[in-house]
Amino acid sequence: MAIVITGAAVRLTGSGLGCSDWPNCEDGQLVPAADFHGWVEFANRLITGLVSIAVIAAVLGSLRLTPRRTDLIWASWGLVTGVVGQIVLGAITVRTHLSPPIVMAHFLLSMVLIANAVVLVHRSDPVALQARSAAAATLRILSRVIVGVASVAVFTGTIVTASGPHGGDEGVERLNFDLPNVARIHGATVVVLVCTTLLLLTMARRAPAANTDLSSGQSTIQSANELIERRTRTALLIMFAQAAIGYVQYFTDVPTALVAFHIAGATTMWITVVRLLLVSEDLAAMPTTSSTRPNRPDRVPS
Repeated sequence: MAIVITGAAVRLTGSGLGCSDWPNCEDGQLVPAADFHGWVEFANRLITGLVSIAVIAAVLGSLRLTPRRTDLIWASWGLVTGVVGQIVLGAITVRTHLSPPIVMAHFLLSMVLIANAVVLVHRSDPVALQARSAAAATLRILSRVIVGVASVAVFTGTIVTASGPHGGDEGVERLNFDLPNVARIHGATVVVLVCTTLLLLTMARRAPAANTDLSSGQSTIQSANELIERRTRTALLIMFAQAAIGYVQYFTDVPTALVAFHIAGATTMWITVVRLLLVSEDLAAMPTTSSTRPNRPDRVPS
């Protein structure tokens, strides 16, 4: 998330070509001179190093785990692939002088990388879901639709961005789309996303309760539907906030501060819908058990 937000800062401050070379900032010069735009761009590159360290730690952790789990090993190596891809796209972005399609691909690959990381965190969590509700299949289908629509919303958002101001440099050519039209398409996609998420929340509340072990073998029992409800509510709150920011920034000539918040919100929204899908997939994969609603504990994992 930090590298996504600093990447947005590069574009919003017009620092996209603050470093005109790769991997050096300038020809024969690794670190930029005393230049604001150069240091904004270089700071974004430095965070790539921090991400790389975290990825290496994830790979080593998955390899040292006993007993070994193939799914965690593959997920951790997926992070390696994503980081390498980002480094390559970063170099292409500089060498193509911030070509909008390349910048879009750079951001979208970040979303894939973040989703990979969320999956790794989810699968390495010792909390085990041991039951599902009778309506779990329907909840899973709706969760998949939500992730699909969210993907379209993120993609159309990049088209809006690539068609508007804040290209990263004053001389960067923008996509030749009518901004109001692509903004309407993006807005309509967000409306569909919110409506689908509201439907999921309604279905989760009406579904028969299922017993779920959320305590790693201890005696605490919790309704699986409540976990779905909580994650759906979280996703909805972020979607409403995103919609509000989007409309305000559109009608206020796209101020840079709101664009930064919108990008951070888009990243957070993407994480929430991926987490929602993961828990619905887990519930649908488990064998059905008793549908009697147990007493609620004081604390429920979010």
